[in-house]
Amino acid sequence: MFKNVLPHASRNVIENYYRLKNERYRKLRNIYPNIPSHYIHGLCQDAVERVSFLRRKRARQYSREIFDELVKHLGLGKRDLRGRRIVRYLWRRSWEIAWDQVDLEMSDGTLVPRINSVSLWLVDDHVWKPVNPTKTRINCVKNTFFTSIAINTHRGWVHIDLGPSKEFYKLLARGFKPTSHAKIKLDRRNRRVAFHLSLEKEAEIYRPGNIKPVDVNEDSVATLYEAFAVILETDLARTTLGYNYRKESIQRRNRSSGREARKAMEKLKERKKKKDYRMKKANLIVRDALRMRGVIVIEGISGEDIRVMISRYKNK
Repeated sequence: MFKNVLPHASRNVIENYYRLKNERYRKLRNIYPNIPSHYIHGLCQDAVERVSFLRRKRARQYSREIFDELVKHLGLGKRDLRGRRIVRYLWRRSWEIAWDQVDLEMSDGTLVPRINSVSLWLVDDHVWKPVNPTKTRINCVKNTFFTSIAINTHRGWVHIDLGPSKEFYKLLARGFKPTSHAKIKLDRRNRRVAFHLSLEKEAEIYRPGNIKPVDVNEDSVATLYEAFAVILETDLARTTLGYNYRKESIQRRNRSSGREARKAMEKLKERKKKKDYRMKKANLIVRDALRMRGVIVIEGISGEDIRVMISRYKNK
């Protein structure tokens, strides 16, 4: 079906969904009388998006080449290109010539969008449905769970077994519920079907009643736990010094800061480890703030304040 719609839209340079649907709907309906109409609408919309994207991309590429050729042909220098009027005029003419060139190539059939993968939106219960759904209760919230679906095609209902990821179970545990909106993508390379399901959750207005102050220092984080002051050590200062000594040894070993030194420094994963330390401490603070329904208050220090604080210190 897609091979029948896409060349027609590309050859006639159709970027309007309603025009393509009016021209191809009856023909596809005669070829596939038992297929749901939603598939035809989705194919027409996908074809229009592919044609418009390829047309803009190729026109942008041609406009740059045509602009350079016009500048070279007119013998313009850097001083001449400082004027905004002439630059705007040249870019306008370059885009006009590029659009005409792209439309000519698409009408001749030399420029056609490639079909690497096909994806369709399933926005109705008549197109797909879960098979043997079970109602469960997760964290005091009623939810629906299923591991297989049925998709309506021109050959009837086709059953597909799903392999849900860990993120799917995590979202269900957080109170998200599956909806009737879904998307399927055909992966020809791995010969499988990717099923993307939309989840929804009712948003609640968070009204904090307490204040949780947080003071971030170089090597620790101070916060308030109930009525006690707590200091969480991060050891970032010691970690930074350790990585600094390792970097110096790597530079002495390689005698330069070239490619081999950069590869060796990337293996240290300094940025990831420091981010992991910060995220773990932030996770503890945020979880405690949610438990007490509080708001986190952090001091705002600008770059000028930092320069004032370290101005009296000298580099010894």
